[in-house]
Amino acid sequence: MIRENFKVYKAIIIGAGASGMVASIELGKAFKGENIALVEKLSRVGKKILSTGNGQCNLSNANISSENYHSLNGEFYSYAIENYGAKSLIKFFNELGVLTTVEEDKIYPLSKQASSVLDALRFKIESLNVATFLDSKVEKITKDDLFSVYLSNGQVLKGENVIVSVGGKSASHLGTDGSSYDLVTSFGHKITKLYPSLVQLKTDKAKIKGMKGLKLKANAKVVVDGKVIKERDGEVLFTDYGVSGNAIFYLSSYAVDKKCEISLDLAPSLSTEELIRFLNEKKNNCSYLNLENFLSGIINNKIASAVLRNSGFDLSNKVREVFVEKIVKTIKNYTLEVVGNTGFDNSQVTKGGIDVSKIDNVTLESKIVKGLYFAGEVMDVDGDCGGYNLQWAFSSAMAVSKSIK
Repeated sequence: MIRENFKVYKAIIIGAGASGMVASIELGKAFKGENIALVEKLSRVGKKILSTGNGQCNLSNANISSENYHSLNGEFYSYAIENYGAKSLIKFFNELGVLTTVEEDKIYPLSKQASSVLDALRFKIESLNVATFLDSKVEKITKDDLFSVYLSNGQVLKGENVIVSVGGKSASHLGTDGSSYDLVTSFGHKITKLYPSLVQLKTDKAKIKGMKGLKLKANAKVVVDGKVIKERDGEVLFTDYGVSGNAIFYLSSYAVDKKCEISLDLAPSLSTEELIRFLNEKKNNCSYLNLENFLSGIINNKIASAVLRNSGFDLSNKVREVFVEKIVKTIKNYTLEVVGNTGFDNSQVTKGGIDVSKIDNVTLESKIVKGLYFAGEVMDVDGDCGGYNLQWAFSSAMAVSKSIK
């Protein structure tokens, strides 16, 4: 095969997020950096990394398993996660000079700075002399004997392989607006329905009236057709539109694509029996109280008012007139209908993406176009809150890098 006198890259990586940067390093080591091209439409690499883990960069989780991931195509993600899991990630970053620490199963850099993770990645990429193209949006990809990658500045890059690691549709201000999905649909790849995930949930406003800004530890459940499909203990924050907080972020990936309710146990440290017993004693001992003060000292007064209203009681009633069991039932199962979410721009992850039924689950190579690979969030794979999505970015990048010969 006769080729014109132009640079031919072993691999062209589109998207310099976490997965693209890891792939650049692994392929740069394997094939010399100058034979690898990394293309990023923003003016800097890894911008989204800086926002992960509230700026502390929650890299992974000590309890990684397939159960923490979601895809329409079964356990497509299992091979990459099982072969390039948390231990592999820790070893990779140790070799870049980054130590890690574990807090409540979440794996962070010891520095607790996302910037130190980004620096370690970009310094390694620079040391390998990977050809990096910034401010370069990819307009189109075609393939004859080689791939041609057309950039917005007029350049055309040629490569034997292309890795698409452009992220999803979440957090458009960080460069991921969903427009890059079109790069692969021309090859016959399909995009599943997209949803925001790790996002705040909008709920029926009547039941959260007067609770804006209140925060508490609760047990939260996603309930579909009366059945609990996932639950989480953690912080719940009431807002003017619904609920937020780490428990809600975790559960959102199970809720955004379903008609469902969020059930809150507002007093998770007490069993139903303990709460009934205590409140009956209080009813007898404090019969002089108005109902509006009955739950004082147990839960926040504003939350208590909402609980009593939604139990069907008039707050001006005397304590002796209430049915304790009815109040406790509401406290232990405060149900909010989910009516929406705050959208892609407020979400951390995209649920859905490129249909993985047309991607090899071991190599992550397209089953339609030889030499076309995928890494990270661009595929129909998303993880729970707690480091699982950065782990997928890493695991998928490693799987791709080991597949290119």
